Amino acid sequence: MKVATITFQNTTNYGAALQCYALFRSLQLLGADAAVIQYNGPYLNKPYKLAALKEKGAVRYILGNVWTLLRMPRSKKFKKFMANIKFTRCVNENNIHELEKEYDLFITGSDQVWNGSLTAYDTNYFLSFVNNPSKKASYAASFGFLKVPEERKQWYKDFLTGFKYYNVRETSGQDIVKKITGNDAKLTIDPTLLLTSDEWEKVMAPHGSNEPYILTYQISPCRKMTEVIKKIKEETGFKVIAIPFVMDFYFNYQSRITIGPAEFISLIKNASYIVTDSFHGTAFSLIFNKNFWSLSSRKESRITSILKILGLDQRIIYFDDELHQNLLESVVYNEVGARLEEYRQNALSLLKGMIDGK
Repeated sequence: MKVATITFQNTTNYGAALQCYALFRSLQLLGADAAVIQYNGPYLNKPYKLAALKEKGAVRYILGNVWTLLRMPRSKKFKKFMANIKFTRCVNENNIHELEKEYDLFITGSDQVWNGSLTAYDTNYFLSFVNNPSKKASYAASFGFLKVPEERKQWYKDFLTGFKYYNVRETSGQDIVKKITGNDAKLTIDPTLLLTSDEWEKVMAPHGSNEPYILTYQISPCRKMTEVIKKIKEETGFKVIAIPFVMDFYFNYQSRITIGPAEFISLIKNASYIVTDSFHGTAFSLIFNKNFWSLSSRKESRITSILKILGLDQRIIYFDDELHQNLLESVVYNEVGARLEEYRQNALSLLKGMIDGK
């Protein structure tokens, strides 16, 4: 079966690139002739345009452009990593519909493909270009919010209705799909967890240090993370490597600004300790059986959800927590590995059923 996925593939975001590859590769391993749609929407990849200012507001608009500039040094290595993926020809909003006759199944996801505020409500991420409902599916799709705004309910109903397979990333997504369409959506794991460590090592680029190090991957400012890093460093004497940098007034570390996804994987695999507030930082720590601490607010999140499912909620440090007495305590992976593998196989069975048309 020929399967095409649509997601945020033109990216310099580690999580977005890694999940894009992971779903593509998983479909390949399940026997599909897979490809990722090379779609560049009119809005998503142009954060500097005035349309983005109107949609996001001034603060998000400015921060978005700052992050775009900061990520530019990564672009060359991201491009190299994405060469591991088979893409369709380049399409746009005017000709993407031509792909329908070339593929048997279309999957939207993973990532926040159903978050209209990110895409200016680009209906192609809802597979509006596919007329045959039996060809329409989602995998680990996310809305990025808990509730559809009242003024957008009819819009979402129009474009969410008519999928053969609904698979979402969060329980809130299940609720939204049920309320909007009346259909049940299945809860699925992030694509990065579908692949084993052996599979990830195949696309890994050697990068790290000959000396033990603490790796921190931070996506939001957080003073608690700095406290954790400093304490582990004091107790071990290990150096600190940050992707891309520590978002605080702490400067005793080595920054990695230019690395791509392949180097990201290597840095996690070879770290002695990992401190992160990122879901994908947590996910790859699990994949490589690393000693890690994940920081989170008390609000339910993908990080807290996966760690609770795997029986590792003791590895969560909440922002309002006192620091753990023993930050050097190792993760015991004996039962965790079996739980993760069961989780993985259930998700792969679901994907296989989609490919087989069940």
